[in-house]
Amino acid sequence: MKRLDDMKRGVLIVFLCLLFPSALVLAESQMTGSEQDGKAETAIRITADRLESDHKMSLVEFSGNVTATEDDVVITADRMKVFYKSGGDMSPRAGTIEKIVSEGNVKIVFDNETKTAVADKAVYLADQKVLELSGGDPRVWSGKNIVRGKKITLFQAENRSLVEGAGEDQVEATLYVKKGGGLTK
Repeated sequence: MKRLDDMKRGVLIVFLCLLFPSALVLAESQMTGSEQDGKAETAIRITADRLESDHKMSLVEFSGNVTATEDDVVITADRMKVFYKSGGDMSPRAGTIEKIVSEGNVKIVFDNETKTAVADKAVYLADQKVLELSGGDPRVWSGKNIVRGKKITLFQAENRSLVEGAGEDQVEATLYVKKGGGLTK
Protein backbone atom coordinates (compact mmCIF):
# COMPACT_ATOMS: atom_id res chain seq x y z
CA MET A 1 0.00 0.00 0.00
CA LYS A 2 2.85 2.40 0.89
CA ARG A 3 4.53 1.62 -2.45
CA LEU A 4 1.30 2.50 -4.29
CA ASP A 5 0.99 5.82 -2.38
CA ASP A 6 4.64 6.65 -3.16
CA MET A 7 4.02 5.86 -6.84
CA LYS A 8 0.93 8.11 -6.91
CA ARG A 9 2.86 10.94 -5.26
CA GLY A 10 5.77 10.52 -7.70
CA VAL A 11 3.50 10.59 -10.76
CA LEU A 12 1.74 13.72 -9.44
CA ILE A 13 5.03 15.53 -8.72
CA VAL A 14 6.39 14.74 -12.19
CA PHE A 15 3.12 15.88 -13.78
CA LEU A 16 3.06 19.18 -11.88
CA CYS A 17 6.71 19.90 -12.69
CA LEU A 18 6.09 19.26 -16.38
CA LEU A 19 2.84 21.17 -16.49
CA PHE A 20 3.80 24.36 -14.69
CA PRO A 21 6.99 25.87 -16.06
CA SER A 22 9.47 27.90 -14.08
CA ALA A 23 9.44 30.59 -16.77
CA LEU A 24 6.07 32.30 -16.94
CA VAL A 25 3.95 34.90 -18.50
CA LEU A 26 5.48 38.16 -19.66
CA ALA A 27 7.83 38.26 -16.70
CA GLU A 28 10.40 40.99 -16.50
CA SER A 29 13.95 39.88 -17.24
CA GLN A 30 15.88 38.82 -14.18
CA MET A 31 18.79 41.24 -13.96
CA THR A 32 22.21 40.45 -12.55
CA GLY A 33 25.48 42.32 -12.26
CA SER A 34 25.85 45.19 -14.72
CA GLU A 35 22.32 44.67 -16.04
CA GLN A 36 20.89 46.16 -12.83
CA ASP A 37 21.70 49.68 -14.01
CA GLY A 38 18.45 49.59 -16.02
CA LYS A 39 20.04 49.01 -19.42
CA ALA A 40 18.85 45.42 -19.81
CA GLU A 41 15.69 45.20 -21.89
CA THR A 42 13.25 42.64 -23.04
CA ALA A 43 10.75 43.34 -25.81
CA ILE A 44 7.06 42.81 -25.18
CA ARG A 45 5.02 43.30 -28.36
CA ILE A 46 1.33 43.98 -27.85
CA THR A 47 -1.20 44.42 -30.64
CA ALA A 48 -4.86 45.36 -30.18
CA ASP A 49 -7.71 47.24 -31.82
CA ARG A 50 -7.43 50.05 -29.26
CA LEU A 51 -4.91 51.41 -26.75
CA GLU A 52 -5.67 53.85 -23.96
CA SER A 53 -2.95 55.21 -21.68
CA ASP A 54 -3.44 56.89 -18.29
CA HIS A 55 -0.13 58.26 -17.00
CA LYS A 56 -1.66 59.38 -13.68
CA MET A 57 -2.85 55.83 -12.99
CA SER A 58 0.35 54.25 -14.39
CA LEU A 59 -1.84 52.15 -16.65
CA VAL A 60 -2.02 51.16 -20.30
CA GLU A 61 -5.19 49.39 -21.42
CA PHE A 62 -5.46 47.39 -24.62
CA SER A 63 -8.82 46.21 -25.95
CA GLY A 64 -10.09 44.17 -28.88
CA ASN A 65 -8.15 41.21 -30.26
CA VAL A 66 -5.23 41.66 -27.86
CA THR A 67 -2.06 39.65 -28.47
CA ALA A 68 1.01 40.07 -26.27
CA THR A 69 4.27 38.31 -27.12
CA GLU A 70 7.55 38.06 -25.23
CA ASP A 71 10.11 35.44 -26.21
CA ASP A 72 8.23 32.12 -26.24
CA VAL A 73 5.12 33.40 -24.39
CA VAL A 74 1.98 34.48 -26.25
CA ILE A 75 -1.13 35.81 -24.50
CA THR A 76 -4.39 36.47 -26.31
CA ALA A 77 -7.40 38.12 -24.66
CA ASP A 78 -10.29 40.50 -25.26
CA ARG A 79 -8.76 43.11 -22.90
CA MET A 80 -5.44 43.60 -21.17
CA LYS A 81 -4.45 46.19 -18.56
CA VAL A 82 -0.76 46.69 -17.92
CA PHE A 83 0.00 48.50 -14.66
CA TYR A 84 3.52 49.87 -14.40
CA LYS A 85 5.58 51.45 -11.68
CA SER A 86 5.96 55.19 -11.86
CA GLY A 87 8.44 57.38 -10.06
CA GLY A 88 9.98 59.48 -12.76
CA ASP A 89 12.92 58.72 -14.99
CA MET A 90 15.34 58.71 -12.05
CA SER A 91 13.79 55.69 -10.34
CA PRO A 92 15.46 52.40 -11.37
CA ARG A 93 12.05 50.67 -11.22
CA ALA A 94 10.13 53.33 -13.17
CA GLY A 95 8.45 51.92 -16.24
CA THR A 96 8.68 48.31 -15.08
CA ILE A 97 5.59 46.15 -15.06
CA GLU A 98 3.80 45.83 -11.74
CA LYS A 99 0.75 43.81 -12.77
CA ILE A 100 -0.96 42.54 -15.92
CA VAL A 101 -4.70 41.82 -15.90
CA SER A 102 -6.08 39.99 -18.94
CA GLU A 103 -9.82 39.40 -19.31
CA GLY A 104 -12.13 37.67 -21.74
CA ASN A 105 -11.12 34.50 -23.62
CA VAL A 106 -7.63 34.49 -22.11
CA LYS A 107 -5.21 31.98 -23.61
CA ILE A 108 -1.54 31.73 -22.66
CA VAL A 109 0.84 29.58 -24.70
CA PHE A 110 4.36 29.18 -23.34
CA ASP A 111 7.52 27.06 -23.37
CA ASN A 112 7.71 26.86 -27.15
CA GLU A 113 4.05 25.88 -27.43
CA THR A 114 4.38 22.86 -25.12
CA LYS A 115 2.10 24.27 -22.41
CA THR A 116 -1.19 26.17 -22.58
CA ALA A 117 -3.43 27.86 -20.02
CA VAL A 118 -6.95 29.22 -20.52
CA ALA A 119 -9.37 31.14 -18.28
CA ASP A 120 -11.72 34.09 -18.41
CA LYS A 121 -9.31 36.16 -16.29
CA ALA A 122 -5.56 36.04 -15.70
CA VAL A 123 -3.71 38.26 -13.23
CA TYR A 124 0.09 38.32 -13.28
CA LEU A 125 1.87 39.96 -10.31
CA ALA A 126 5.38 40.72 -11.58
CA ASP A 127 7.18 41.34 -8.26
CA GLN A 128 5.83 38.14 -6.76
CA LYS A 129 6.03 36.21 -10.05
CA VAL A 130 2.53 34.82 -9.50
CA LEU A 131 -0.09 34.06 -12.16
CA GLU A 132 -3.72 33.60 -11.09
CA LEU A 133 -6.25 32.08 -13.50
CA SER A 134 -9.96 32.32 -12.70
CA GLY A 135 -13.40 32.62 -14.27
CA GLY A 136 -14.96 30.42 -16.90
CA ASP A 137 -13.28 27.01 -16.91
CA PRO A 138 -9.63 27.63 -15.91
CA ARG A 139 -7.32 24.85 -17.06
CA VAL A 140 -3.69 24.20 -17.88
CA TRP A 141 -2.38 21.40 -20.05
CA SER A 142 0.80 19.94 -21.41
CA GLY A 143 0.36 17.30 -24.08
CA LYS A 144 -2.62 15.20 -23.01
CA ASN A 145 -2.11 15.94 -19.28
CA ILE A 146 -4.59 18.51 -17.98
CA VAL A 147 -5.54 20.10 -14.69
CA ARG A 148 -8.62 22.25 -14.02
CA GLY A 149 -10.26 23.99 -11.10
CA LYS A 150 -12.14 27.15 -10.17
CA LYS A 151 -8.85 28.99 -9.52
CA ILE A 152 -5.32 28.04 -10.57
CA THR A 153 -2.36 29.88 -9.08
CA LEU A 154 1.15 29.40 -10.46
CA PHE A 155 4.00 30.54 -8.20
CA GLN A 156 6.91 30.99 -10.61
CA ALA A 157 9.58 31.87 -8.05
CA GLU A 158 8.73 28.80 -5.96
CA ASN A 159 8.13 26.49 -8.95
CA ARG A 160 4.83 25.34 -7.45
CA SER A 161 1.13 25.60 -8.15
CA LEU A 162 -2.19 25.58 -6.32
CA VAL A 163 -5.43 24.41 -7.93
CA GLU A 164 -8.62 25.12 -5.99
CA GLY A 165 -12.16 23.87 -6.39
CA ALA A 166 -15.31 25.58 -5.14
CA GLY A 167 -18.39 24.01 -3.64
CA GLU A 168 -19.28 20.92 -5.64
CA ASP A 169 -16.80 21.82 -8.39
CA GLN A 170 -13.77 19.75 -7.44
CA VAL A 171 -10.26 20.00 -8.82
CA GLU A 172 -9.72 17.62 -11.72
CA ALA A 173 -6.47 16.26 -13.15
CA THR A 174 -6.07 13.81 -16.00
CA LEU A 175 -2.61 12.26 -16.18
CA TYR A 176 -1.30 9.94 -18.86
CA VAL A 177 1.43 7.52 -17.84
CA LYS A 178 3.21 4.74 -19.64
CA LYS A 179 1.83 1.21 -19.24
CA GLY A 180 3.02 -0.24 -15.96
CA GLY A 181 3.72 3.22 -14.47
CA GLY A 182 0.26 4.10 -13.19
CA LEU A 183 -1.76 3.27 -10.12
CA THR A 184 -1.85 -0.45 -10.83
CA LYS A 185 0.82 -2.83 -12.05
